[in-house]
Amino acid sequence: MKTGAESDARSRPSVLLLTGVGLTASVAVRAADKLRPRFEVLTSDGPPVTTAEDASALLDDAGVEQAHVIGISFGGVVAQELAILDPQRVRSLVLCSSSAGGKLYVPPDPAIRAFIRRLDSLPIEEGLWAAVPYLYAPATLRRRAPLIGQDIALRLGAPLDPSGYRRQRAAARSHDAASRLGAISAPTLVVHGEQDRILPLENGRSLADHIPGARLLTLAKGGHALPTDVPGATREVVSFLLAQKSRQARRTTRTGREARA
Repeated sequence: MKTGAESDARSRPSVLLLTGVGLTASVAVRAADKLRPRFEVLTSDGPPVTTAEDASALLDDAGVEQAHVIGISFGGVVAQELAILDPQRVRSLVLCSSSAGGKLYVPPDPAIRAFIRRLDSLPIEEGLWAAVPYLYAPATLRRRAPLIGQDIALRLGAPLDPSGYRRQRAAARSHDAASRLGAISAPTLVVHGEQDRILPLENGRSLADHIPGARLLTLAKGGHALPTDVPGATREVVSFLLAQKSRQARRTTRTGREARA
């Protein structure tokens, strides 16, 4: 027999929230907290989700046939693959701080690339703190440092899987959906920070330009850690999800339209 809470959750649309296992995992908790009043939010409590098959299995385990899918950072890689390989599972798609990879990938500057390469060699807590200047927007570093501390404390309070991080890093490096984005039929919103140093804004623009009918929302004060940098951005995501009345929404062929916040 279902409890009242379980019945209430099942009456809400499902959202599959995908992210990496590093600091963006705790950043995504901020988005999840804002989504829960309107949606049943599904995340992985087990092994890191690294492939579209992992994401489909997570939906199966939850007894959910179709869900809105939000991918943040590495989660955007998995979300793209799920939308391409198993489109009937994806009611709508939100890609935050993501890239198509391949010929559409625009790398960060050399100093950041060098830091990312040596991140594996750092102790976990040192690596999290060392990543802060690259993940967060300058305004967050100057004015909202306690939020960064909360993100790191949350990440350190849960088990970190170094092998899962390495698998996700390998998957991110090999990801190439550049020639396949046209196969995405789900209504799509691309959200990208104008101050993203890990994945420069051109990565988000390319996604929106190559996914049929996608809309691009750029955030002037956003870095890579969007839910912490721009808390209000989640409201835009909620509005987009609520507007998707049916997975059978008409597919358009327009190129991405850009809005700026």
